Amino acid sequence: MAMKNVPASAVERLAATGSEIWWDSSPLIFSAWLEEMVGKACCPSTAEALRTQLSRMYRFDDPAASVLRGITTNPPLSLAVVKGDQAGWDNWTEKYIKEHPEVTTPELFWATYKEVVRRGAAMFQPIFEASGYKEGYLSGQVDPRILQDTDAMVKQGVELNSMAKNVMVKMPGTKEGVEGIRRLTALGIPTNATLTFTVAQLVAVAEAVKAGLAEARANGVDLSKWRSVVTMMLGRMEDAKAFAEQAAGLGIELTETDKRWAGIAVFKKVYRIYKERGYESKEL
Repeated sequence: MAMKNVPASAVERLAATGSEIWWDSSPLIFSAWLEEMVGKACCPSTAEALRTQLSRMYRFDDPAASVLRGITTNPPLSLAVVKGDQAGWDNWTEKYIKEHPEVTTPELFWATYKEVVRRGAAMFQPIFEASGYKEGYLSGQVDPRILQDTDAMVKQGVELNSMAKNVMVKMPGTKEGVEGIRRLTALGIPTNATLTFTVAQLVAVAEAVKAGLAEARANGVDLSKWRSVVTMMLGRMEDAKAFAEQAAGLGIELTETDKRWAGIAVFKKVYRIYKERGYESKEL
């Protein structure tokens, strides 16, 4: 079935409005994910149409024409890459250990994750270049176990971005992570803030980016391959036990519908604040 003869999917129609579609996993598992989704189709004709639609999400034959324009990853999500090709990654780690006989387990973990990030970023490099460095970023996350160590996170962030300029460093919305975002921004390194749930957090991130940009511009840093996005974790906030408990403490019993609209309300308020204050960060 020719691609052009299959109607646009809901995601494609959303992209047509000017929305930028990001995928929350490593692109290295895209083919396996596509086959899994097609395998769940109810009948052959539906499966064929679904395959065509999903094949347009990431175009192996022409990546720059893909519906997907960006990627977010983290170490747990990237584990699926290793599990999906156990033999291949066993060979890679064995070779790495031979070349680095003194490597520790944490160092091997980090080296493996960086390789997953590097390979994934290469898949989106054509999008990065074709868009003039505005799209095609892949978010590589710093080790979640060091979310209170700014220096260590910045060091890892520099390492990640040094592999490919379309690697966007994913930093936590902790106090230390926000400071790390400021430092990385000052170096012209793109960032994606994660673990952000509240208006105050998202404003703090935007202010850190603003300060980092001022420093970068004052020092003549190249910002042509820089971008800032903030991942608003609506679902995590809405389902947090503390959210319901705090509401109950005020005499408010939240329904499931209330929780969903509360997350949207936070997102809309942050969007309005970003627009009013002229912040250069964008919400995901």
